[in-house]
Amino acid sequence: MKTNNIKTAILLLFALLATACSDFLEPEDSKYVSAEDVATVLEQTPDAIVQGIYSRAIQYAFYLSQHDDFGQKSLDLSVDFSAEDIAYYNPVRWFASIYWFEERLANTPRPGRQWQYNYANIRDLNTILIALDGLDEADLTEAQRHLKGEALALRAFHYFQLINLFQTGGEWDHIKDLPGVPVYTAAALEGGSRGKVSDVYDLILSDYDRAIPLLAGYEGGKGRISQTSAQLLAARANLYAGRYDKALTYASAVVDVAQLTPAAGYDDSVFRDISNVEWLWGVDVTAENTTFYASFFSNMDPFGEGYGGALGRYKSIDRRLYDNIDANDVRKELFADATGVVGKDGKTVPYLQLKFIGASGTSFLEDLVYLRSAEAYYIKAEAQARSSAGVSAAQATLDVISNARAKNGTHNYTWASDADGLIDQIFIHKRFELWGEGQSAFEFNRLEKSIDRNYAGTNHPVGNNHSGSGDIVLPWRHAIRILQIPVKELEGNPNITTADQNP
Repeated sequence: MKTNNIKTAILLLFALLATACSDFLEPEDSKYVSAEDVATVLEQTPDAIVQGIYSRAIQYAFYLSQHDDFGQKSLDLSVDFSAEDIAYYNPVRWFASIYWFEERLANTPRPGRQWQYNYANIRDLNTILIALDGLDEADLTEAQRHLKGEALALRAFHYFQLINLFQTGGEWDHIKDLPGVPVYTAAALEGGSRGKVSDVYDLILSDYDRAIPLLAGYEGGKGRISQTSAQLLAARANLYAGRYDKALTYASAVVDVAQLTPAAGYDDSVFRDISNVEWLWGVDVTAENTTFYASFFSNMDPFGEGYGGALGRYKSIDRRLYDNIDANDVRKELFADATGVVGKDGKTVPYLQLKFIGASGTSFLEDLVYLRSAEAYYIKAEAQARSSAGVSAAQATLDVISNARAKNGTHNYTWASDADGLIDQIFIHKRFELWGEGQSAFEFNRLEKSIDRNYAGTNHPVGNNHSGSGDIVLPWRHAIRILQIPVKELEGNPNITTADQNP
């Protein structure tokens, strides 16, 4: 297809999008590249289009001018606040209503923000893919091939977020026929129906399978999706879809090439610097793209000038999770013990998080992590335990990362000898490895675990969930663990009605 034919297809796409009923399909916030320029950019500087999507991921006030609206990391924090691993010491204002499970109804900000953010990115990625799908694969330039792979992987990533925010995870046979979210791969005259969970995962897994070979040889830096980061995201998605052999294949590919930080250097500096060897994907924060007080480190750093420090809105690790970390494990030093540490405002806070600590004062120039190689070891181990590879292979994989985290080079953990017991241990270890990195609630849902913040000796505050029944244990599929479809979608999409709404 010649450039002028690509331009015709793009202009038709935008014309169709402009007539769409579903609110997210409207192109008014596509600020980065106009429809008329898409073909030229694809021909000359294909990077420019996808950069707009990466920019949206660190954009302040995409949905509302609030200090809990700062792109992908605000979504990640919301996921972690929706389980039990973060104890919010003084829940006030930003993220407090999410921690209380209040902000999940259709007319509250969180569903609208996370629906619109993910679908806006999907819409723009479809624009790229529709244009490039019009070209024969053999005719793609190297830059176009990489761009197509990147767009496919990013589209899969955003659909993965949507299906896990607006529907529960769980054992595949338990969830595959539950209502999903609308799937769009082309221009649409109106919003789509919810379909099924399996429909969404069919596209997610296909997109990753298509993306990974296209990304071979791509060296766009850690601020962009690479072949290795796409393989890890694909391993994660296959694990959630119960495709354990495929999860094992992709996770093993990552383990084979990625690095782990030596125990001697495993401290808070690992989690604010994109140059760290474990980082596969993240954001290099600069004076030009920082969102200052409306940012991840502002909300998390207990010694900084932001909300998490100066204003006393401290975040701690859940006491039971902390107790599962062995004293010989360097990860235990990323959290205070029961006696606590004094935060910025002078309060002593037990189990205070020491993982995300800033080093730039009020500039908030700390880098932001999306994906680290450590995750691949836990996906690989679980996939081994669930497949013909077996428990002994899974134990050996856990030995590698646990020894890497041991102060003396040899860990003290004793692994379960049966698959179910070992999977439970992986669940715990994965949570303290990835604490605060945006996966907690998704993992509780996938493994059908209850969320319990109110056990004897808890360090969660009283009144930590507003279920209407007090501080209860929240079993799998409890209504308040899943977001409702936002009001604007119900009003603008004739194919999703109140009858289709989540409870």
